[in-house]
Amino acid sequence: MKYGMPTLVELENILDNVNLAKAYNLDFIELNMDLPYCQNIKKQELKKYNLEFTMHLSEKLNIAELNNNLRKSYLNETIRQIELGINNNIKKYNLHIDSGVYFTLPSGKYYLNDKYLDIYLMNLEKSCQKLNEIAKKYNIEINFENTKIHNFTQKAINLINGFSNLGFTLDIGHNEKNKNLAYQILKKTNKIRHIHIHDYDGKSDHLEIGKGIIDFKKYQKVVNKCYAVIEVKEKQELINSLKKLKTLNL
Repeated sequence: MKYGMPTLVELENILDNVNLAKAYNLDFIELNMDLPYCQNIKKQELKKYNLEFTMHLSEKLNIAELNNNLRKSYLNETIRQIELGINNNIKKYNLHIDSGVYFTLPSGKYYLNDKYLDIYLMNLEKSCQKLNEIAKKYNIEINFENTKIHNFTQKAINLINGFSNLGFTLDIGHNEKNKNLAYQILKKTNKIRHIHIHDYDGKSDHLEIGKGIIDFKKYQKVVNKCYAVIEVKEKQELINSLKKLKTLNL
């Protein structure tokens, strides 16, 4: 097991994050590719920091987008970001399973991925075929993260699981917020390779550990096998969460 931190928006550059990670003996930093200074790693030599990095790909990337022209653009950008990482010897990549567009009707949210499920799954499969080839060629991990769980999401997980070189990130806070559905599905794949840890209080997630209601010990076995990002949003929350983790013996 290795513990890491996300790149924090309050910090100004990668070096500031590195200094924080080293001050608290963290093993790695997850680069957030929505931050401009992370997007500039082409011009940097990350190995000089003597610290491991993983990569959280941009949250806007929807590789199963129903509009095939947009899907190709999202896929191309996904690959471009991964290639930046490969050039810096990054081995682990995280990608959201996006919920896509929905219409808000009087009865509630109506997701187009459910209505056009065949197109959604076909487009996802095309993208996964390409990502699977890249993962195999470069011996890297491309892991899909649970956000919300819908009918189409469960089918997407089954499809992704069929590709030998693709795996999953279990986001514990997202899982608890969505009634533990993701963990029940993902643990059956035996391909949980990455963890995001943050607390949830019944309303909000991404809270510092100890500020919510999650019993983290029930995740101990899977956490012990994976890289785990303490995915809080501020420096002090990270520091407080690290102290709490020690008392939990995770």
